[in-house]
Amino acid sequence: MEFAVSSGLSKSSPSLPLSIPTVRSKSKSSTPPYLPNPFFKSRSFLRFPLFSRQNNPIRCQSSYQTPDDGFVLEDVPHLTNFLPDLPSYPNPLQNSQAYAIVKETFVSPEDVVAERIVVRKDSPRGVHFRRAGPREKVYCKSDEVRACIVTCGGLCPGINTVIREVVCGLNYMYGVSDILGIEGGYRGFYSRNTLRLTPKVVNDIHKRGGTFLRTSRGGHDTQKILDNIQDRGINQVYIIGGDGTQRGAALIYKEVEKRGLHVAVAGIPKTIDNDIAVIDKSFGFDTAVEEAQRAINAAHVEVESVENGVGIVKLMGRYSGFIATFATLASRDVDCCLIPESPFYLEGRGGLFEFIEQRLRDNGHMVIVVAEGAGQDYVVKDMQAIAEKDASGNRLLLDVGPWLSQKIKDHFTKVQKMAINMKYIDPTYMIRAIPSNASDNIYCTLLAQSAVHGAMAGYSGFTVGPVNSRHAYIPISRVTETQNTVKLTGRTWARLLASTNQPSFLDSNEVSQKKIDGETIDVINNNTSIASSKIL
Repeated sequence: MEFAVSSGLSKSSPSLPLSIPTVRSKSKSSTPPYLPNPFFKSRSFLRFPLFSRQNNPIRCQSSYQTPDDGFVLEDVPHLTNFLPDLPSYPNPLQNSQAYAIVKETFVSPEDVVAERIVVRKDSPRGVHFRRAGPREKVYCKSDEVRACIVTCGGLCPGINTVIREVVCGLNYMYGVSDILGIEGGYRGFYSRNTLRLTPKVVNDIHKRGGTFLRTSRGGHDTQKILDNIQDRGINQVYIIGGDGTQRGAALIYKEVEKRGLHVAVAGIPKTIDNDIAVIDKSFGFDTAVEEAQRAINAAHVEVESVENGVGIVKLMGRYSGFIATFATLASRDVDCCLIPESPFYLEGRGGLFEFIEQRLRDNGHMVIVVAEGAGQDYVVKDMQAIAEKDASGNRLLLDVGPWLSQKIKDHFTKVQKMAINMKYIDPTYMIRAIPSNASDNIYCTLLAQSAVHGAMAGYSGFTVGPVNSRHAYIPISRVTETQNTVKLTGRTWARLLASTNQPSFLDSNEVSQKKIDGETIDVINNNTSIASSKIL
């Protein structure tokens, strides 16, 4: 059996200096010698050999390439790394009625997913991750599994769907019946708040918003958590949460490895802001954008019905303005979108006040969408507030919506002597609390089942998510090392500017950029310091 790891190029073309290497599984007939392990480059922090857990090394053969083709596999830990004598068992799915008609029941240990789907023919192949899915061998017997699920951090549409599908996936696919729900976040481990979960218990929870297991911020004590995991005989841990929660999951895995425990730790990344790195998008994001449309539509109806109507809709987006950006692109009724990544200024030529005045003169009304993290430097300076943090270590943001509404109202009534009708809508908690839509429900099912397959196959210390529309197992360190943000130099932001026809607030003739992309910048207009932000 053989297959090509596809990246859009043809192997057969003799004119290409790079071909698509062919990955072959073990075969008794005409199998070429294994290439040495240094053939592949691997991130140094992983420290794991580039071999599948069924002892099939990944190797490449190509008639057009030198051995060093820039292929990098960022592998995830496996229990056999520190428990080499751990026995394996045939996967129960091979006897499953559901998978009986599937042509290839199990994912090959040589299947990988490319981080970059668009590459140039003469460039390195780049970083790859292990493809998610069921493996031929599992590393624990179904009747010996005691799994637990915990949710941490803020709410997001789809959490209950993930909980339900982890429970049903373990039970229906692998015959696991001993599943615990840890209530109230990380501290629930050592406060012994647990709930026994069965498919019947979680049957309809996907129809509700919030989290069936309740949540909290903070409360992570690695030693206490591991002591409790050992005391209860838990050997699979499913952790649903954002970047802070996933960092906690990484600490739990490291302690598991240190103690030499037969415990698989699987992370399922959650954030409504879509700011998790590497993966295509976070679950609940589509639902959030769809629900945000209702608020934008309401604001548009309100301002269109009055003279000089100005509507402000505040959406989520602490550090990343994806919800605001995509809701704006989807709506077509938004005149201006303000996000944390893009500094803006109020007064002076090219400022927000001037744009509002022009749009009111042209249309008689306008709608502004502002992400919660936008203009925070402005607000903090104006209110002379002291920066504070929540239990998870996140900076507590000041409410930019009412502040911006008041600033606009004061400017036009006191300076411009112009009466405006201000309408302000904040649908934040309405969006967070709703059940996930059909698209997110399907997505959550794939996430949950991929996590279950990975844990049963003995992988640990990983998180799961779609990379170029293919689900993969990703080292937790990769999704927590940086945050995904709207790139002001990318096409998505350019499409938004073209859609709204708003100023970029970064005019090269009037704005000085002290540093380039990736660094904090100071925007200067008429010798006045303006809002600073991080551009990525």
